[in-house]
Amino acid sequence: MDITGPSPKHKTGVDGILTVVDWLTKFAMFLPCDYHTKAPELAEVLYAGWIRTKGYPKEIVCDHDTRFMSDFWLALIKRWGSSLKPSSARHPQTDGQTERAHQTAQVLLRTLIRPGQKDWVERLPDVELAYNSSIHPVIEISPFESEHGSPVTSPLDTITPRTAKSDDHHLFLRRMQELLVKARDQMAKTQQRMSQQANRQRLPCPFRVGDLVWVSAAEFSLEQDISRTLLPKWMGPWPIVAPAGDAPEGPSFTIQVPAHLPVYPVFHCFKLALYTPAEHDNFPGRRSQDPPSMDDFQEVGDIISQRRYGNRPTEYLVHFAYCTHRVDGWLTHAELQATTPNVLSHATNARCKASRSLRLYVVPTSRFHLQIVGSALAPA
Repeated sequence: MDITGPSPKHKTGVDGILTVVDWLTKFAMFLPCDYHTKAPELAEVLYAGWIRTKGYPKEIVCDHDTRFMSDFWLALIKRWGSSLKPSSARHPQTDGQTERAHQTAQVLLRTLIRPGQKDWVERLPDVELAYNSSIHPVIEISPFESEHGSPVTSPLDTITPRTAKSDDHHLFLRRMQELLVKARDQMAKTQQRMSQQANRQRLPCPFRVGDLVWVSAAEFSLEQDISRTLLPKWMGPWPIVAPAGDAPEGPSFTIQVPAHLPVYPVFHCFKLALYTPAEHDNFPGRRSQDPPSMDDFQEVGDIISQRRYGNRPTEYLVHFAYCTHRVDGWLTHAELQATTPNVLSHATNARCKASRSLRLYVVPTSRFHLQIVGSALAPA
């Protein structure tokens, strides 16, 4: 199940479509609803449209929508005796059945609705009938026949004489069993064919815990008046914290995304790219892969050393996070205190606790000064 929209506001107040597809029979329902509806109202739509006629589902496959992951929805599903299986890390293949049903419904609606686009709700029953009466490529029969045991009757069936008529319920049961076996066999063949096609050019996942990776910018929501076309294609780099699942090789990983970004931190490997430092690049002459600065500032990683000339303020040689040492620069104590007080405090505490003595060097200037350089300033 999934929700698509928003569509033009209908006179009934709905602007979205809740698509529900049965995994075995491929029977689909397109239920009008409010695209921004809450979990309780969504449960009423599902109950009135699907559960009332089909019963409670055993498993529900959906995405990580906040309504599907809410406490109310989880408690309701537990009360129904169902289990929730959300898709893994924005991986549309997990919920591809409803994604394809969305696209088919949109194509049918384009051919049926009027130019004003105000009658799309009235056309949903026609779309549903057309979808369920067509031959599904996975089970090679129509969802209607797989669900009810016979194809959809047409107006010609009322004038065409039937060759045989039987009320024997055993024939109906045998027919349903044959359709069930056929549907399962065709689904197994289709799954095997699709997996072979998908794995033909698939390579082993190159990511491991601790690697710095780029994350596709398409996974992040946009701020107001921000164009996705002008944004960088990748954001980061950020380290991999842990694999999202039992397998240590992926394919989904938990990324250490900054806390101010409102995004679920689990991403599929298709949405990641390995970060290559500039000094290890095979093309040293090209532009560095260091993350671009959107506000003319870079994040300070740690303090390497410090120096002081006469009465001038103390300066610190800082290393910027996720950047090469070629861009290291000197900042004053006031600048560090105003921008990154935590890094400055950590370096000061590490210097006080260091057991090694500092080395003194004479700066070749006209006056005698001291420059303090030591690894004791580096954080422990």
